[in-house]
Amino acid sequence: MAAAGGWRLAGAMLVAFTLGGLGVTAVAEESHVAQALEALDDAHDALAATRDNKGGHPAAAIALIASAKAELSAVSQ
Repeated sequence: MAAAGGWRLAGAMLVAFTLGGLGVTAVAEESHVAQALEALDDAHDALAATRDNKGGHPAAAIALIASAKAELSAVSQ
């Protein structure tokens, strides 16, 4: 009988940790999205500071950054 009670307790603890972990994961994901947006802002600023457009690559990268920021903003809402 004690073994059955131990399994129930272990199962209840597993459920509690899993549900608690989901909340922590959501907060961690928001933090990662915020960090990614900051990194994209830094990349945009660095590319915007370039003097030469060198075959259009910096301008194309800036457009991709804008697209990535829009995608991340949509995910974070």
